[in-house]
Amino acid sequence: MNVLQAALLGLVQGVTEFFPVSSTGHLTLVGKLLGAEGATSLMFMIMLHLGTLVAVLSVFYKDILRIIAETIGILADAVTNLKIYIAEHKQPEGRRYIKILSNGYRKFTALILISLIPTILVAFLVSPIVEMLAGNLLASGLGLFVTALLLFVSSFMRYADKGPRDAKILDAVLVGAFQGFGAFPGNSRLAMALSSGFLSGFSRKFALKYAFVLSVPTVIGALILEAGRYQAGEAAAVGVLPCAVGMLVSAAVGFFVIRIALKLLNVKRNRFFAGYCLVIGILSIIGYLY
Repeated sequence: MNVLQAALLGLVQGVTEFFPVSSTGHLTLVGKLLGAEGATSLMFMIMLHLGTLVAVLSVFYKDILRIIAETIGILADAVTNLKIYIAEHKQPEGRRYIKILSNGYRKFTALILISLIPTILVAFLVSPIVEMLAGNLLASGLGLFVTALLLFVSSFMRYADKGPRDAKILDAVLVGAFQGFGAFPGNSRLAMALSSGFLSGFSRKFALKYAFVLSVPTVIGALILEAGRYQAGEAAAVGVLPCAVGMLVSAAVGFFVIRIALKLLNVKRNRFFAGYCLVIGILSIIGYLY
């Protein structure tokens, strides 16, 4: 892979990561069209996702910092309540417990943490299959068909006004499970999270924020998992410079695209993206056959 190919693939990653169209599916197809060896290699994919992760963090850093702070607060209050519970059994004094989910943002934080559990479980269970299918255009094409179907079905849902205070634990579990299946080639994590959010009755604004914020720990977890499978010499096989260029381009492009994507996705365009995924899926299968 040369530097120009790496830059083009970084551009593809930076654009497609923030739309419900499967960045991996596009990288597989474009990589083959460019004749770029190692386009879907583990090390190169890690670097590209690291780049777009930086872009997400730069846009949602306030939410991420708030979630970290609220998580610490939730744990601290839970420990305090446990101490009160133990103390009451030893010497009953009728102490009042601390309300853990005391505000809307704490509820939002709790929902994100709950969603991570099925995401991790599903991703772990399907990881051997995902690893086997990596770089396969047929699998990518079929995954894009699944993404298109979900987007199309969710387009008929009447968007409710569910926010953090109204969302239930079951909603968080559903979104998390769908997000886990987004690890399959051609399946878009964003599309999975958005579609399941719409099916759960989330408002469009809340579904968007939930999907993007949930993607941060999900991508970090995926990077850690992929790094654990990394073998020495993979970076050299692709080239250190192409890896670095791909990461920088995906981060820079992603930083600007994510704001545009948030505005576009805030409008009902599910059927448009469903049709687009269908076309790219067909092209991927044609590429596999030829």
